[in-house]
Amino acid sequence: MGATRTSPSTGTGITVAIARDPALVRTVRLIAAAVARRASQDEEFVEEVRLAVGEACALMVADPASDSGPVTVTLAVDGRLVVDVVATGHVHVDDEPDSDVDGVEPWALLRGLIDDLAIAHVGDTTTLTMSWPVRAA
Repeated sequence: MGATRTSPSTGTGITVAIARDPALVRTVRLIAAAVARRASQDEEFVEEVRLAVGEACALMVADPASDSGPVTVTLAVDGRLVVDVVATGHVHVDDEPDSDVDGVEPWALLRGLIDDLAIAHVGDTTTLTMSWPVRAA
């Protein structure tokens, strides 16, 4: 797992690359919560970001169609909290008929959590981008 940090004068950000191991998703959730907390002291906001980033990472890590290379997560704060989750491979972003867990479709859950969600497939890379306005403390 590697991490880089941007200069505070250009906003705050961090990039983390994790192996495709579901056990590492918890680490990314903790990092996302820390970045969200730094952006806003609103605990509801922090929890929403933590949950959404964890769900996005879990979906990208678990996709059997894209099992090569790490999943990279970039979190940046500069007026908005923007999170990019990038995976090598064409990740399937539609719920399969038998994909529900306790009656909840995984991708539908993520789409329900985030108002500003975009998924892009460019070449052999899938990028999921989420963003939130930063609320004052």
